Amino acid sequence: MRTMLSLAAALTLAACGGSSSYSGVTNPPPPPPGPVVTTDVSLKNLAFSPKAIQVSPGATVTFTNNDGIAHNITFSSAAVNGSTDFSTGARTVVMPNATGTYAYHCTIHPGMIGSIVVQ
Repeated sequence: MRTMLSLAAALTLAACGGSSSYSGVTNPPPPPPGPVVTTDVSLKNLAFSPKAIQVSPGATVTFTNNDGIAHNITFSSAAVNGSTDFSTGARTVVMPNATGTYAYHCTIHPGMIGSIVVQ
């Protein structure tokens, strides 16, 4: 009986192959996407899209409200003038000449956040 078990175990191991490509290391997740190079941001489904953009110093960014409900653009930095509430159409914001990341949000809908990298 013992011989048969040993033979079965040997056959099972042989059928599985003797080598494995698993190294025990998993691939890390991809890095988060960087800011999109654009000057247009859409407000839709209670979100800014794209959420993070990159522009040149002094660029004019257009925010278009496609939700049909009131939103605003409020920057954390006093260096950037945001917008008042608007429920249709578009508003433009002129970015400063100073490089950096400028965070913004909608004060009406706290989950709406975004950022603009001036570079």
